[in-house]
Amino acid sequence: MKVAILGGGAIGITYAAMLTRSGHDVVLWSETAGPLNDTIYVEGAFSFSGHIHQDSDLRKAVQNADVLICARGARGTQDLIDQLVPLTTSGQTLIFSAELSLCSAYADQLLKSAGKQVPIMSWSTTVVTARRIAADRISCGTVRDRVDYAVTAARVPDDSQTVLGGLFNTEFRELPSALAVALSNLNPPIHLANALANLTRIEKAENWENYAGITPSVGRVIEALDLERLALAAHFGLKVRTVFEHYLSTFPGITAGPVTAMASQVSSKGPSVPGPRSLDTRYLTEDIPFGLVPLVHIAGLVGVDMPLHKAGIRLASVYAGQDFGAENRMLGAVSEHLKTHKSPCQTIPSGPA
Repeated sequence: MKVAILGGGAIGITYAAMLTRSGHDVVLWSETAGPLNDTIYVEGAFSFSGHIHQDSDLRKAVQNADVLICARGARGTQDLIDQLVPLTTSGQTLIFSAELSLCSAYADQLLKSAGKQVPIMSWSTTVVTARRIAADRISCGTVRDRVDYAVTAARVPDDSQTVLGGLFNTEFRELPSALAVALSNLNPPIHLANALANLTRIEKAENWENYAGITPSVGRVIEALDLERLALAAHFGLKVRTVFEHYLSTFPGITAGPVTAMASQVSSKGPSVPGPRSLDTRYLTEDIPFGLVPLVHIAGLVGVDMPLHKAGIRLASVYAGQDFGAENRMLGAVSEHLKTHKSPCQTIPSGPA
């Protein structure tokens, strides 16, 4: 397949490397990143050494592509959708990696207004975790065994499982809606709890290990946030995986237990995952306005209280000196999407016990 990866960060580069190695015709587009070196190295959970084709012209990058994978940071997703919709054509499939703020609903609204039938798939999380450690080198921490996803609008030609299976060696489990996918994303609440508890380390640019930072007190906050998320999902009749199931499915080989115990196992197994070293971290600037704010927005519309989420968003905003609750411009699409979820009617299979 011809695949356009939209986003030149560590995740996008790793996707491009994986698909290039699998024999796909891949182009990597980035509006902000500079040109890649002739040879790119990926090490860790996935290994690659070779050339990745890059194009800085979005129109050329998406032209004739079968699949468009949006791997851009959350803050740039709306702008990318605005630029992308006029360039899409029938027969293409749009994938969001991962679903934040029901961006698939926003894209679907624009596509329908343009009279285009483009199927959208949104993932609950990225297929990989990765970070850039040098201009030509990426460290891939994890290749996930399973990722949940949903299909929005038109069905994907030849079945969504066939499309996804032809791209990645990951098990993709289909959920009934993009809302279910959004409610399945565990990264924002985990990152909020860990960032707030380790905020002075972040602000002072100290070296600290991410999973080791999830102490028993942080683990208790994560578990309490999870209960609020699960209650919101239950309001819509959706049974989503718990934070405990998330850890077990994301990190094969660890044993079940409290969040802090599982995080400790991840830390001890390695490789080390450094915590953020700046307040300008996606843990705050992306996960809060585009991961947590939409959940609180949804909860407010349907009368479900999420006091710990609200307090965390407000506290993080004061610490960072910015209003995270006012930065998301896609919340209107979230409200429209809820019109299809007025009554509890769906159940999602639970993850591994």
